[in-house]
Amino acid sequence: MSTFDLFLDLTLVFFLLLVVLNYRAHRSVLYPPFIFCAMWLLDLTIYRLGLIEINPVHGNTLAIVAAGAAAFSVGGLLAGLTPRTLLRIHLFPLKPGKTPDSLRNMLMIVLLCGLVAMFYQSRELAGGSFNIAKAGQATVEAIESGENHSSLMDHFLTISIGASLLFATEKRDRKFWVVTIIAFTGCILSGGRTGLLLLIPGQSAIYLLQTKQESLRSAIRFLRWPIALFVTLFIGMFFIGKDTGEMTGSVVDIAKGTLIGYIVGPLVAFDSVVQSPAGFVMATSHVFQFPLSLAANLHLITNYTKPPQFDSFIFIPFQMNVYTVFKFYFVELGTAVTMVLMAFFGLINSLFYLKAREGGRFSTYLFAYSMFTVLLIIFDDHYYEIDALLRAIALGLLYFLIGSVPLRLLPAIKVRRQSKNTRLESSNV
Repeated sequence: MSTFDLFLDLTLVFFLLLVVLNYRAHRSVLYPPFIFCAMWLLDLTIYRLGLIEINPVHGNTLAIVAAGAAAFSVGGLLAGLTPRTLLRIHLFPLKPGKTPDSLRNMLMIVLLCGLVAMFYQSRELAGGSFNIAKAGQATVEAIESGENHSSLMDHFLTISIGASLLFATEKRDRKFWVVTIIAFTGCILSGGRTGLLLLIPGQSAIYLLQTKQESLRSAIRFLRWPIALFVTLFIGMFFIGKDTGEMTGSVVDIAKGTLIGYIVGPLVAFDSVVQSPAGFVMATSHVFQFPLSLAANLHLITNYTKPPQFDSFIFIPFQMNVYTVFKFYFVELGTAVTMVLMAFFGLINSLFYLKAREGGRFSTYLFAYSMFTVLLIIFDDHYYEIDALLRAIALGLLYFLIGSVPLRLLPAIKVRRQSKNTRLESSNV
């Protein structure tokens, strides 16, 4: 056994220990540090099996990943010190009398109209034909060229997925299923997989919380179906949205290589960053994109340029342009600050979870939405998207505020019921 294999095996043992300890902390598969470490354990296990040809990962890269997982776990432990009385403070009642049907109906109608508009926009991007691959490629090309790409898809997906999660925190009635199907259809029309990673894990998290099936055995019994659905859609949308004409092998081989490549490729790409960080420094900041963009919009700073939405590709020995959650923090802020930020992210994600466990509807919604950022840590960084989180918070606050206020378009008219004798006297006149 080589020194590298020995170090990798020790790292795997370390992550296995972290997974067990984080699970024992709350006996829950929804605890964010458990998910964080479990995702890395999955990533490293698949890498260790050597299922595809890929570049090696150096020991210092594995050390950074392990330290980041430990820091995230420490953040979870700090969140666990929060007094229970504070966690039980909720903005909205735990069990509302009844959310006005008018609000749910109105939101459902708006989303139906938005879905129709998204369908026509997708068709327009595809040159007049209903082709998800062409529409997605046109959107990517517009982004890469700096043009103002279709914002309707982004806003529609945010609102429809958010509405589906909001409805799930209350009751899974016919309106919930209609809105969820709308959101699901929007994810398919977008041609991407980001929306599905928001919708499917978010709905699964809410269901497990509501049914109290957070233990490993109960969760696996339920999660096997959502996971199978996502993997099937992931592979299917890859064949729809990508040109596979130059790929060799059977459909099964291409699908397997693609799935494995998406799991372990970002880690190997990040290894290239760790070995030569100077070659990955960007002209503008990715980490501080939100505050800098806000300052530029308020004309507090000038000559600000946003970083490109898609990062540069490297060969590992296949093309990859995502570098795990660590890349930008490591390049811009250094290893020490990266660990501090991982602990902070662990604290925030764990606070969302602990609040949701107390039954708050708004807290449950926020936790379900935040699942996305934790699941994608082996792939890319989405913690910097503060604007997306603020939009989700605003949507949830607006929904629950409107739902908690009785709305009347006309003043109530009280009609006094006549007594039986009075009606009889009137009829005899």
